[in-house]
Amino acid sequence: MKKNRKKIIIIVVIVIILAILGIIFGSIDISRVKSGLNPIFCVNTETMRDGGTKVYLGLGYKIIDFNTKSGFDEVKVGPWGIRYEDYLEEIQEYEKNVK
Repeated sequence: MKKNRKKIIIIVVIVIILAILGIIFGSIDISRVKSGLNPIFCVNTETMRDGGTKVYLGLGYKIIDFNTKSGFDEVKVGPWGIRYEDYLEEIQEYEKNVK
């Protein structure tokens, strides 16, 4: 019984540590990308052919650094499930307002 309890406590502590690291790493990476620098704790998984939009994957988060030919230049942050396609309407709205 005590061995199972120790295992559960160790697992909970590891999950908490990973969550805290994810928050810290995410904060650093987000501020770097918004400042025009490359993130430190993320991996560039994709570069789009729309002008240079980059998708980064971090510890529990994803950063999409938009840089389209039309001038749409924003940073979107969310869980791993966010996609470039989720923001196509926003990009099209921007392009419509620019023209």
